[in-house]
Amino acid sequence: MQKPDGTEALIAIVDDDPSVRAALNNLLSSASYKTLLFESAEAVLQSDILSNISFMVLDVKLKGASGIELFEQLSAVDVNIPTVFISGNADLNTQLRIARGGAVLFLPKPVDVELLLRTIDETLKV
Repeated sequence: MQKPDGTEALIAIVDDDPSVRAALNNLLSSASYKTLLFESAEAVLQSDILSNISFMVLDVKLKGASGIELFEQLSAVDVNIPTVFISGNADLNTQLRIARGGAVLFLPKPVDVELLLRTIDETLKV
């Protein structure tokens, strides 16, 4: 799907659970979004197309560095990607940390797909 400036929106899905990655990929692909799938924060940081990512769906708990740590590392070097955090078991303190950090939204798993799609559409203004 194209953004208003004519460039293609590229959405990174970062989750260590292959079934969650696949489900989110199917959902976003069916909504005409181009996706990139990552299983870890480290894989995102090593990506050579990091600067092309328009939006990120990021699991809080990952093997290795957490989703929050990834988000904070990117923000520290002025890579500000609009991000929706997802988690099956984030406590209130974690949710507050996410909100204070500048994330677009936190969604518990199972993810409300309508809200996720609406949030992506509104954020990217497609």
